[in-house]
Amino acid sequence: MRPIKRNLIVLLFSCFVFAATMVTAQGGPGPGRGGYKPSEIVCRVDSTTTIDDINELFRTTTRGHQIQTDCFLLFVTGGRNADSLSTLISQMAGVIYCSPNYYLMAPEGLQGSSAFPDLERTGDMATQLAAVELDLTETHLAATGTDVKVAIIDGGVNLTHPYFAEQTGDLVPVWDYVDNDANPLDEEGGANSGHGTFVAGITCLVAPAADLLIYRVLDTAGFGDGFTIATAVLRAIDDGCRVINLSLGMTGMHEGLDDALKLARQRDILVVAAAGNDSTDAPSEFPFPASRDYCLAVAALDSALLKADFSNYGTPIDFCAPGTRVYAPYLDSLYAWWDGTSFSTPFVGGLAALLCERYPVASWGDLYTAIHNSAHNVDTINQTFAGLLGAGQIYPLKALGASFGFMRGDLNGDTTVTLGDVMALVAYLFVLEDSPSPGLVADCNCDGQLSLSDAMAIVSLLFIDGEPLCPVP
Repeated sequence: MRPIKRNLIVLLFSCFVFAATMVTAQGGPGPGRGGYKPSEIVCRVDSTTTIDDINELFRTTTRGHQIQTDCFLLFVTGGRNADSLSTLISQMAGVIYCSPNYYLMAPEGLQGSSAFPDLERTGDMATQLAAVELDLTETHLAATGTDVKVAIIDGGVNLTHPYFAEQTGDLVPVWDYVDNDANPLDEEGGANSGHGTFVAGITCLVAPAADLLIYRVLDTAGFGDGFTIATAVLRAIDDGCRVINLSLGMTGMHEGLDDALKLARQRDILVVAAAGNDSTDAPSEFPFPASRDYCLAVAALDSALLKADFSNYGTPIDFCAPGTRVYAPYLDSLYAWWDGTSFSTPFVGGLAALLCERYPVASWGDLYTAIHNSAHNVDTINQTFAGLLGAGQIYPLKALGASFGFMRGDLNGDTTVTLGDVMALVAYLFVLEDSPSPGLVADCNCDGQLSLSDAMAIVSLLFIDGEPLCPVP
């Protein structure tokens, strides 16, 4: 086609596009409850076309490109409506998808759930009810998350909170996508302030030796666009994270972010996502990304193992975890109590980190099976929601003990309990004092401590009265 004729066609079509899309440029409700960025669309094309073709035809410009998934962020010029324009582009041959750059947000901000700061410092992380229910003290004899990287993709973290200084894992600031700098700080002044710090604190409570990599994608109001969140997910994949925590969501779906999450699944990275706080099982209301099969959707239970009154439920739910009166670090040096599925989610993410330490080569399916097979079914006491709360409440101690060939007393890993295991424990106690703890395997009398009494329990089993070691949970 001659250039003049082609340019004329492009000009005429552009006039049509301009007329068809000259409605308000403000982000409407759309599939994403929080709307969308007014002048941005996300598109992916196949080999029969190029993004340059799209830009020339629709007078858009490329603002970003995620190479791993080949997703493009385009800037819409001339005050045109992003929703109408993306609908028009998506109908073209060669376009896999094109949609507005929808917002996602933390569910607590949407529901108006607020933290209750512990101004008198009466609470305690280790002895709070959630930690006791999950037997975290004994669990940490088996694993603490050492050398496992967990991505906290949220509203930033209070990096100087004293709680994090007490943990053996590292708190690694990666990037602030809101302020575009290398200091992903949890800032004050909005409904979402403290949210990311709280999520990180719960992850540390479960996996105190895990390394938390911090990516700030939500502003103080709790909003973040899907393309930016996808960028953080892809960065977390490249950074070697084994677990990604997404305590955020939207109704509908952001296809660019969905592509990033599919890639995480292909790389055996476990993504945990909040089930949402709408107390509904309506498919149209269930939030993305928790709605996707390759993310673990986490619902909230109260202290009686009843579904929290705010928590979503339904067939997409994979697991439940404590979600009411959870206690964790907050802004400044404060701690707080807070309710929400956002805070149930890192309990599962933390457990995944423990499993990754215990079984470094575990596949996605291995991790899922370990958590699923060890969960405590709560249908009997939640008869109204029977079959709608997934596998039930997570049980970290059982997940670690039963899923990967755990054997009490087998310190040397030869699948049998012998005098060699006694010698291994004695060596640990009196010779190799700086070595990592043998953990739950060596706690043969289940008193939560490692001592000579555990060695004597093995000796008794082998040579005295045959008294069995305390049972696997």
